This record gives sequence, structure tokens and C-alpha cells, in this order.
Amino acid sequence: MTLEHYPAGVKLGFDASQWLARSRALSGRERGGGFGKPKPPLFPGDGGRHRQRAFRDALADLLPSVHGWLPTIRISDIEVTTITSAPDVVSSLRALLQGRGAPASYLVAE
Repeated sequence: MTLEHYPAGVKLGFDASQWLARSRALSGRERGGGFGKPKPPLFPGDGGRHRQRAFRDALADLLPSVHGWLPTIRISDIEVTTITSAPDVVSSLRALLQGRGAPASYLVAE
């Protein structure tokens, strides 16, 4: 739900529509137990931890542009699988990061 309320035109380091679609596909399968427990005072009630994570993710996504920083880049579990199974993992990761706007000068292999 948080992604649905992001301001139009905000610069993100990921495709919000893809993340929203993946989130909807997985909805209802969130882990319970300690992963969903209340987190008072801001996130009381069932699913408090999930709400807390959504809030923190929103801050990580939205605040960089306020401060003139590069956007936070999210890499999904599906993308990780694709990257780690590529013949050249470093090149695969570099291509993904460049596609998300990471400056080439930041992507020097050590």
C-alpha cells in the first residue's frame, strides 16, 4: 500500500510498478510470528513489524531526492537469482546498477 502513495515523478532506483505487482502477488503470505508482531508506539496491532518496515522503506526511497542524493536501489529476490546465475556475475550486477542510474565511476571492480 505504501508504494501506491508515492508522489508522482519521484526519482526511484527501482521500478515501483514491478515492486507493487510482486507485493500484490505475495500478499497474504507474509511471515507471522515475530515477523508480524506489534511494534508500539508507532505500529501497534497485528502486522506492526510489516508496517514498520514499509515506513522505513518509504523513508529510504523518498528522502534521497530531498537531499540531492542518488536514489536507493532495490534489488529483488528474482533479480538476485538472475545475477548470481549469470556467467559473469560482476558484469551482470554492474549492468543492473547502471540501468538504475548508478554512476559508472561508482562501479569500479576491486
